[in-house]
Parts: sequence; C-alpha cells; structure tokens
Amino acid sequence: MAKRILIVDDEHAIADMLEQVLLEEGYSARKTTQALRFYDEVREFHPDLILLDLMMPYLDGIDQLRLMGLQEDTKSIPVIMVTGAPHAKEHAADYLAMGVKHVLLKPPDLPMILRLIRETIG
Repeated sequence: MAKRILIVDDEHAIADMLEQVLLEEGYSARKTTQALRFYDEVREFHPDLILLDLMMPYLDGIDQLRLMGLQEDTKSIPVIMVTGAPHAKEHAADYLAMGVKHVLLKPPDLPMILRLIRETIG
C-alpha cells in the first residue's frame, strides 16, 4: 500500500504541484488549502506524513501542530514544514521541538522534499 501524504498549504499552485509530484512518485497524496479543514483531513486520510505550511489563515502551522499534539493518534505523525515565512529558519529549533522533522523554505526544492520524505517514511 502506498504511503499517504497530506499536503496542507493555502497556496493552490504549490499544493497542486506537490500533489502531482507525489502521485508521480507513487505516494497516495491528498491536499487541503483550507486550514480549518486540516484536522478533518488528518482524521479521514490517516496520513503517514504531513507537508505543512506555517503561514495559513485562521489556524497557522503552529496551531495545527499543537492540535495534533493533543491527540494520542495524531501526535506521532511526522511533519515536514514547507514555508515561505522569512523567520522559519531562525525558529527551526522551536519547530523541531514540537515534532517537526524538517523545515524547508519556499519555493519548494522538489528533489530535497522527495529525499526527506524517503528518509522519513520510505
């Protein structure tokens, strides 16, 4: 069975591109561009990994990480943060402490993302 990856990004073009690349690589991919749908998608899709944007309206990536951390069945899902936030690298240690496996800046480096996904979930 293909590994499931949930893409959470409010930029439609980036979410679409990541979904297409992941499908071509043989992963089962689903995307949401609405932060308020995030937790519903996690509960329905049961992802093996989440590609998470930091800056989202209503619930940002930190809020979403905190929400996942409150539930026993979601707190261990690995997260790779893919963000355009200029301060993300400065706060990478904070994100890693919250369970984020890697922090990448936009625009996404597709070969790097694929390599980190393989390292994280195979």
